[in-house]
Amino acid sequence: MSTPLEPRDDRRAAVVRAALAAFSRYGYRKASMADIAAAAGCSRPLLYTLFASKADVFRAVAEQLLSEAALAAEAAWPPRAPVAEGLAAAILAKDLPLHRLLAATPHAGEILAEAEAQLADLHAAAAAGFAALLTGRLAAAGDHDPAATARLVTNAATGLKHAGGDEALYVGDVRRLAALVAAGLGAPAGDPDE
Repeated sequence: MSTPLEPRDDRRAAVVRAALAAFSRYGYRKASMADIAAAAGCSRPLLYTLFASKADVFRAVAEQLLSEAALAAEAAWPPRAPVAEGLAAAILAKDLPLHRLLAATPHAGEILAEAEAQLADLHAAAAAGFAALLTGRLAAAGDHDPAATARLVTNAATGLKHAGGDEALYVGDVRRLAALVAAGLGAPAGDPDE
């Protein structure tokens, strides 16, 4: 439970974690500020000192998830790693946690629709950041048009993430995509089912 001595940033972080659980449990439309406050172990008045509305909380949850995803993707594909291995690792580090979150809630469609309606700017910025990471790694691997390949892979990865299906199928598809990109660059593709 939040205390008056707890720093504001710590309280906000606790609310964001709790809100993720509330949105997963109730969906965006049915989750209330009271539900979020209860999950965070704080009062509604305290919650309103941290966030002006449910939409603000939803945005903070998305910002946190996207920030974590960007850091994970960069760490997963270190410079000079093989293309197939690094690309698959980066996509999975970025998107597998979200795939798992969505698979665990019956409200995935509603949450995705709300995210699309409310958070297009965040998703565009995240996609641009991921494409920039890919562009750098692909250029280092000898791709003659790394920005175009990065754009293609970013769009394909988004499609795979939202296609549904079980985790094993999703992971296999990501590995196949990475192997295809590596083969197109003349890089060793490895076994896409490993």
